[in-house]
Amino acid sequence: MKIEISESLGYSYLRHVKRCWLVQTNWKVSEHWPRYKSNAELETMFRLMKQKFDEDGKVFKKTKNAGQFLKQGEIDLVGIDLQGDVHALEVAFHESGLNYGGGSDNRVLKKLLRTYMILHAYRRSETKFHISFASPKVNPIAQKPLDDIFIKLRNEYPKIDWNLITNDEFTNEILEKTLKATETISDSSELFVRAARLLNLTGIPKVEAGKTRARQTTKKALGTEERLQPIVENLMKTLLEDHPTLLADEERDNLMDREYCRGVLGLKISNFALLRQSEDGREVNGHSRYWKRRYADKFYVCSQWWKEDHIENARSLARFATRLAAMKPDNQGIPALKEHIKKLKAYASHAQEVSGKDNERR
Repeated sequence: MKIEISESLGYSYLRHVKRCWLVQTNWKVSEHWPRYKSNAELETMFRLMKQKFDEDGKVFKKTKNAGQFLKQGEIDLVGIDLQGDVHALEVAFHESGLNYGGGSDNRVLKKLLRTYMILHAYRRSETKFHISFASPKVNPIAQKPLDDIFIKLRNEYPKIDWNLITNDEFTNEILEKTLKATETISDSSELFVRAARLLNLTGIPKVEAGKTRARQTTKKALGTEERLQPIVENLMKTLLEDHPTLLADEERDNLMDREYCRGVLGLKISNFALLRQSEDGREVNGHSRYWKRRYADKFYVCSQWWKEDHIENARSLARFATRLAAMKPDNQGIPALKEHIKKLKAYASHAQEVSGKDNERR
């Protein structure tokens, strides 16, 4: 029997970090299960997916209908947490970096869209879904298309919690949190937990939360810090949805004031406000200037993040988030906010280093 260590890690992660009381690997549907959506509804969903995500036919290829699409489905890991939320996790471990034949972005997108359809077919629509793709090593050339996919998915299906977890974020979010959560677990039946303990026992290498060798290797890849937009999206998700008490009403109103965003925060986003009430729409003078996703069903976030201003904008957001953290040190969202601050600073530092090397070449 083939054993996937990455799936075992994902299994332990869902159980002990996401606190899923039920987790299944290599999850498939049964033809005997009733569906919450009719065949006609699923077919409509499939056609819309093809229109929005597969104009050139490279994603779905020869898959012609919803029935065929569903039958092909297998989700690496599915878990149900203590609140009844459903977590679907696809995980890929390629030693030389993520590399699927036919294009990694197309393969990943197909997996994610199928997962989305399966969950909606067999679970009630009011269920909260978390859909994630994780890989410990993604090279920069493959990272950007994945970032673009997740931006599009979040915009198109904003009620889903979409998560792309790669490189350093894989180390921080999945590996280290799982290692820490399993330190005190007496049940060693989980393969990943036993492997970690064996490595600790032999000392080859020493595996501890916060001191993993994976942190060193993933930093070399540095794929997650290539673009600022995903960092901004995750920061706003924390401030507007996950931990809204971090933002006082006055501060949230300030973020909808373009003069404040430009003059006080120092953001260069084409003289737009960072936030906009959803009832005001996404367009300004006939052009879409805000991302399609609605945060907390109330706000749009500005989409005008130009590369030449990324370093300055990253530093401005880091200063803003640092000030928020200092104002409410006991807030439950502080750990998440500090993680965003670290990523913003790391992005600015890396981008500055790359910019300096480019100038030297010139």
